[in-house]
Amino acid sequence: VPVMSFDKSEHDFGQIVQGTPQETIFTFTNAGDAPLIITDAKSSCGCTVPQYPKNKPIAPGESGEMVVKFNGQGQNQVTKTITVTANTAKGSELLRIKAFVNPKGTAPAGPVKS
Repeated sequence: VPVMSFDKSEHDFGQIVQGTPQETIFTFTNAGDAPLIITDAKSSCGCTVPQYPKNKPIAPGESGEMVVKFNGQGQNQVTKTITVTANTAKGSELLRIKAFVNPKGTAPAGPVKS
């Protein structure tokens, strides 16, 4: 059975300005003993787009990358989930991205350093 092992399950973009596109890469390894096939990757909203190796088996011990693009929409603390469907024993994996989105034209929220 293929086993999908990610380098991280969550990525925090920190504080961003609203509408500023962000991008991160989740690296995964097939830690199982059969080819890994990702059949789908869906986000909890249209503002986040996962890109993954489609119809390309990842051999045992091999690695791949999933690029996740976030368009920077929303306000305050934003968390989005990506459900990765694959031929693993669990059948799916959950990844998360988060950011604190500040409205355009305002100073970042939080403590003021002197």
